[in-house]
Amino acid sequence: MTMALPAVTQDVLLEQFDGVGSSLLHAELSYHASDPWAVTMVFHVHDRQVSWTFARELLVTGLGEPTGEGDIHVRPSLDEEGRAAVLIELCTPSGLAYVQISAIELYMFVDRMLAAVPPGTESEHTDLDSALAELLDVEA
Repeated sequence: MTMALPAVTQDVLLEQFDGVGSSLLHAELSYHASDPWAVTMVFHVHDRQVSWTFARELLVTGLGEPTGEGDIHVRPSLDEEGRAAVLIELCTPSGLAYVQISAIELYMFVDRMLAAVPPGTESEHTDLDSALAELLDVEA
């Protein structure tokens, strides 16, 4: 009998900023122990979904200090009412996208994610032999 790997999902409401103003955007954060170093954020935009997968460490660190290189940056912020928030900057070929999430919502997700797979135990949830065999296109 195989044990199910831990998974954490959470629906979130984001504020999206553009050159004109801001709007609300629904998204889902998900974390699966089968890919223990990554988090996926799926944005529900009109009638389609847009997914971004990035290092879980970006969310963990970004709660307290600015972090990120390349396409994704995360940093603490304040919303319009002065409440703690986290700003996520996504770089796309067509430009930058900024979304802000309540720090409380993000803390809840991060706490559950870290409880599912504590920092430093990620490799215990990965079958490196199978992953390497898949990369090399051979049977493990």
